[in-house]
Amino acid sequence: MNYQVFSNYETLSAHASQFILDYVRQKPTATICVASGETPLLTFQKIVANAKPGDFDQVTFVALDEWVGIAPDNAGSCRSYIDAPLITQLGISPERVSFFDSLANDLEAECQRVNDFIASKGGLDIIMVGIGMNGHLGLNEPGTSFDTYAHISELEEVTASIGQKYFQSETPLTQGITVGLKHFLEAKVAIVLANGAKKKGIIQRVLEEPVSESLPASALKLHSNSYLWVDESANPA
Repeated sequence: MNYQVFSNYETLSAHASQFILDYVRQKPTATICVASGETPLLTFQKIVANAKPGDFDQVTFVALDEWVGIAPDNAGSCRSYIDAPLITQLGISPERVSFFDSLANDLEAECQRVNDFIASKGGLDIIMVGIGMNGHLGLNEPGTSFDTYAHISELEEVTASIGQKYFQSETPLTQGITVGLKHFLEAKVAIVLANGAKKKGIIQRVLEEPVSESLPASALKLHSNSYLWVDESANPA
């Protein structure tokens, strides 16, 4: 695991965006899994601002996760935090992007569809995610097997509570549907981003604690090409 500290959120996001741009210029057919939420938003904006014509013409995107039961047009949906600032801005065609349909009648079949979509692309080139206060990656909550592909997860109270910040009114959040930790471990490059003092405690745990399924982000230590990039305020040192 490569651990790097950046002076602030701006420089962290600039580094992450340039890494993505450099990668797709080397491999124009890359498949990239990206997270929603607040952490990657500036990275997305910088990717869009600095992309050259043609950079993303063949790139495929996979959205990391979604709240079960939340419509895609809900402003608090995970999809909305990826679609508007990144996918739409880059002009990615629908066949080159995979979002979870968390309203599907058969969620297990929806997981299999996403698994098949990723497999059809030869796996993920890059997975870029944030980290939850409980150490989750995506909606892979503590206790999730490292051997799990896309699946439905039961959300911990802390995840459901913090998730309320994305919604304009109180919204029941009990389950998630998410790309699995096995996808994370099998990606050619795995990146975790963290910013803000509130993440200092969980970053310290990742750095100091042994690998355990009780701390999903510890999977970083099992990956042969993984990066944990944080800003100075999230650095526990």
